[in-house]
Amino acid sequence: MKQFLSFVRKEFIHILRDPRSLLILLVMPQILVLLPGFVIKNDVKDIRVAVIDKSRDVYTEMLTQKLYANDYFIGKGEVSSEEEATDLFRKGEIDLVVIFGPGFADRMMHSHDASIQILSDGSEPNQASVRVAYSQQVMAGFQKELAQQMAGAGKREQQFNIRVNTRMLFNPQQRSEVNFVPGIIGMVIMLICCMMTSIAIVRERESGTMEILLASPLPSIDIVLAKLVPYLIISLLDMAVILLLSYFVMDIPMSGSLLLYTFITVIYIFTSLMLGLLISTVVNTQLTAMLISLLLIVPTIYLSGMVFPIESMPVPAQFISNIVPARWFISASRKIMIEGVGMEYVLTEIRALAIEGVVFMLLAWRFFKARLA
Repeated sequence: MKQFLSFVRKEFIHILRDPRSLLILLVMPQILVLLPGFVIKNDVKDIRVAVIDKSRDVYTEMLTQKLYANDYFIGKGEVSSEEEATDLFRKGEIDLVVIFGPGFADRMMHSHDASIQILSDGSEPNQASVRVAYSQQVMAGFQKELAQQMAGAGKREQQFNIRVNTRMLFNPQQRSEVNFVPGIIGMVIMLICCMMTSIAIVRERESGTMEILLASPLPSIDIVLAKLVPYLIISLLDMAVILLLSYFVMDIPMSGSLLLYTFITVIYIFTSLMLGLLISTVVNTQLTAMLISLLLIVPTIYLSGMVFPIESMPVPAQFISNIVPARWFISASRKIMIEGVGMEYVLTEIRALAIEGVVFMLLAWRFFKARLA
């Protein structure tokens, strides 16, 4: 028994002396438990709502004020037409539009029945449904309040009915797979470019072949680029296969420009490759490179907006998500694939990906040169 306990003690000492084992056993479980609890929020808050008021009467004014005063909504003012509203949806400036038709107050007073139309961004089906449901609750509260006012004024109690007609833009059938395909492409590229690149370069160093390559007449930058180009090509092939499967098997169209989508994908691949290169310059073994890549991928899934909307996350999580490359790629992909936007609507995403890629490249080159010194 004493000998057995000595072996147990020896194994504990090995674990405690190995940072990689401690990382797997102690740090990763905490991240897997705490991060979802920190990020996942079922409530949809700060719904940016605009109004198209074709009636301009006291009731539409009252209902608009009730919407703006609700804790779930942020009033974005009035827009003049559905075309302007659609443009604001594409720019990501609004989430919901309430349209009041002509003669809203007359219909409410005489027939006690009126209708409104709600436009919602259907590119995220679950969120769109929740936004519409919250707006319908406001309408129901307004009907009840109006009936109570009539009863308080000594008039015969009336039942008011506001019919809500909902239209989902960009994804009228509310197909969830349309929303997930951009995220899947983003994760596949991250796995190939970040993890496989870092492992491949570290493998060369572990086996001693990196020193032989660096001693060749080729410049060191050419050697590194030669390691990266295959993963660039493989990532583009994977993107093409996923898009073809999405189109022919799942009937998911490419609403926007395929050329623009490919351009943004290349920028995202470049950023992911630079991140993988950066990881390879700060680790010494393939196992460590794989662990760090996996540790990065887990937060990426939660913070990229692939599964949970960024707008519903706590403010600190939203801030951290700004440095996650997949967030910008998935956002741009959804806009191009689902909404069919042009380049002017995804300039923010392009800038963010390009800046992150350059920062990763400069850091990787600095650490790489430090290793050569």
